[in-house]
Amino acid sequence: MPYPPVVPGRSPSSRRFGLRRVALVLLGVLLAATLVCVRFNLKWHFAGLFLLEGKGWRLLEVKDDLHLGEGSRLLAGLDFGPIRRKVYEKYSPEKLIPSLELEWDASDGGGYVTSRFPGGRKLMTSFGRFLDDGGEETKGLFVGGGLPGSVMEDNTVKLSETGMAFFNGRRWVHIWCSSNEAICSSHDVKKLIYPSDWRFLGSEVIQNGPRRVVLSSSHEALVDGEPILIERFAYFHSGETFFRLGIKITNTGTRGVSVVYLYGDEPWLGDYGSSAGNVGWTRDGLVLRASLVDTRRHRFAGMFDCGNPLVSPRRDFTLAANFIEWLGTNTPEDVYFGNGAGYDATEIAEGTPLASATRFIGLQWGPRKLEPGAETVIFIAVGMASVDPGTGLPVKPDVPLYSSID
Repeated sequence: MPYPPVVPGRSPSSRRFGLRRVALVLLGVLLAATLVCVRFNLKWHFAGLFLLEGKGWRLLEVKDDLHLGEGSRLLAGLDFGPIRRKVYEKYSPEKLIPSLELEWDASDGGGYVTSRFPGGRKLMTSFGRFLDDGGEETKGLFVGGGLPGSVMEDNTVKLSETGMAFFNGRRWVHIWCSSNEAICSSHDVKKLIYPSDWRFLGSEVIQNGPRRVVLSSSHEALVDGEPILIERFAYFHSGETFFRLGIKITNTGTRGVSVVYLYGDEPWLGDYGSSAGNVGWTRDGLVLRASLVDTRRHRFAGMFDCGNPLVSPRRDFTLAANFIEWLGTNTPEDVYFGNGAGYDATEIAEGTPLASATRFIGLQWGPRKLEPGAETVIFIAVGMASVDPGTGLPVKPDVPLYSSID
C-alpha cells in the first residue's frame, strides 16, 4: 500500500509553540501598556488596595493607601482597616488605664496617634494624610486626613473621623480639620508658602510607648530666596486630650530674613462639613462675632459647637469644644476669630457675626527678623476641651509646659 502523500506544513507541536510565542508577545504588549497607562503608587502601608482615576497622561493609579482629598478619584477600593481593627481588639483587649497607639511611616511623613481611654473612648489625631486646597500632598506633622475607610467616599458622617476626632462611645465627633499653616516674608504677607511647597527632609519616631509618643518632621522653605529650616516636634502623653507642638524656625541662609508664621483652622467642629453651631470662646466666655483676642490677657482660644443666637435660634448641636494654647514666651502677635481664613487679622471684618460655613480661628507670629543662624521657636498645645455641666461652658484642660510622664 503506498504511503500517503506528504503535505508541507508545521507539526502540531510546532504550531503550539508558535501560539505560545504569540501569546507571550501579546502578554508582553499588554504588560507594557499597563505599565505605561497605570501608575503603581505602592508604599507598603497595607492600608488597603485602591484603584483611582489617573492624573495627566496616566489613565489609572493603583495605591495601597488613601488620603483625604483623593476620594473623588476613587473607582474601586478594598479597605483593610476593619480586619486590622479586629486583630488589634483580639490581641489587645481594652485596658482600664489610658494608653497611646502609634501608626507612622517615617519615610512618607504621615500616620496617626490614637489616645485610648476607659470605656472605649478614643481621640485620634492624623498627620500628613490629606491633599491641600491645591491638590498637593502635605507630608509631616500637619494635622489632617484620616484612614482610608473614612475618606473613600464623600460621607460627612465618616469624614468626622478625620483630622483630630473623638469617639465618645457612640459616635465620632470632629474636633479639628486639616490645619492651615504657612510661612511668608513680612515684605509680602499675601505670598504664602504652604507646607506642600516646602521640601520634606524626613520624619522620625523619637519615642513610642503606651504612655508617651514623640514624633518629628523637618522641612525647608525658601523665604526671600533664603533657605529656612522648619523642624516640628509633636508630644503626646496618655490620658491627655491634646498634644504639644513645637515649631523651630532657623535661618540657614546667608542673609537676614523677616518672617511671618501662620497657624489656623476652620475646624468644622462637631460635624465634618458644617460650621453651623461654631462660635469662639476664651476664658472670658463665648465669642459670637469676628474679633481679635487680646494676647496680653489670654493664653488660649478655641471654638465651641453650641450655636450662635445672632445667626439662628438652633440649639441642637454637639457641644464639642476645642482649643489652642500658646506656651512659653513666644506669644503670637495676633489671634482672631473670623468667617474665613485671611492673610492676616486685618481681613476678618471685626464685629461681623460668626455665620459662615468656614468659621475660622487664626494665629500669627511675626514679623520675626532672623539673621543667618538665628532661630525662633513656637510652642502650642492643640486639643479638645470638656464642658462644665453646671455652666454649660467649655473648660480647657490643664496644660503644663512639660508633662510629668517620662
